[in-house]
Amino acid sequence: MKIINTIKRNKFAYLLILPTLLFMGFSQVYPIFETVRLSLTNTHLVRRSSDFIGIQNYITLLFEDVHFWSILRNSILFVFAPIFTQFLVAVPAALVLNQRIIFRGLWRGLIMVPWVMPVVIVGLMLKWILDSNYGLVNYYLRVIGIITKNINWFGDQKLVYLTIILASTWKGFAYPTVMILAGLKGISVELYESAKIDGASGIQNFFYITLPMLRPILLVSGVVTLITGWTKFEMIYVLTSGGPGFATMTLPIYMYINSFGSFRLGLGAAIAAISTTIVMLLAFFYWKYLMSKD
Repeated sequence: MKIINTIKRNKFAYLLILPTLLFMGFSQVYPIFETVRLSLTNTHLVRRSSDFIGIQNYITLLFEDVHFWSILRNSILFVFAPIFTQFLVAVPAALVLNQRIIFRGLWRGLIMVPWVMPVVIVGLMLKWILDSNYGLVNYYLRVIGIITKNINWFGDQKLVYLTIILASTWKGFAYPTVMILAGLKGISVELYESAKIDGASGIQNFFYITLPMLRPILLVSGVVTLITGWTKFEMIYVLTSGGPGFATMTLPIYMYINSFGSFRLGLGAAIAAISTTIVMLLAFFYWKYLMSKD
């Protein structure tokens, strides 16, 4: 009854947000329920079958698919490793860009270039630069004498991990940099002046003032990076298509291949449901962990 009275008192406000709620329900909520429904069927685009089979798709993935767990491991690796490296670059970059350096506005603009570029364009560009036969990286490494023969950056199962992580770092580090830079602008100069009077060093300022004050920014940008990284598809698909073999296959690519390559929409929906559940759990525990540090 209390909820009904609240709605009556604020009915005009609710009418104003109703179009947004309807759009969110149609574009976000409905696809989630439809994905779960499809995951409980054997829907196939070619055979046009759509029979209810319960959790058989989940059993197939979790207990019968020999590649699923390695693909899940790849997904986790390609999310958390780039998050670590992006923030490893973003924090010092933001600290430098917060100083009064020459052409500061230019450097701030330039770091945004990789982030605003379309992912497919970045992937194709890196694919050509790292090409094992004609790539610029191999060419200049030979010129300066570091290597004597070309390196197959995408064919070696050890190098391909490093290549993708570095590519993801270069593409995405601008976002946390901008967020951290905005957070630095909100830290009062008086805190550093008081610490200077007390004899604090630059390192002590960083760990006892800067990092604690940046915690909310790091929390939000970390969660956003986690979610966007988990749904990462274009970069890896353009660079390796999940290869060599299944070495760089991730859940989004595996879902795409099963849904639109093998036309098994039911199985693809099950992969999507598992992937969504995992990223929600990761985001929840990540948030709880950082909040507990407060």
